[in-house]
Amino acid sequence: MLHIPVLGLVENMAYFECPSCHDRHFIYGKSNIEKPAVEHHIEQMAQIPIEPQLAKACDQGKIYDFEAPWFKDLTDGLEQLL
Repeated sequence: MLHIPVLGLVENMAYFECPSCHDRHFIYGKSNIEKPAVEHHIEQMAQIPIEPQLAKACDQGKIYDFEAPWFKDLTDGLEQLL
């Protein structure tokens, strides 16, 4: 065991948000992130959607230029932990 503290859980590719109607579609099924979070007393920090623009920004090395409401909430939460 490494004994490295876990700051929180972030679920990647949790859902796809329709660009037309903004409904969330859980294409990989319902999330189970709550169970390990509760069992191990770890904060559930975020669910990251499948976001083509985020993938593009990462591929181009421009993650700092990416903007989305959920991304701002995530980065603000991470900054508070550090």
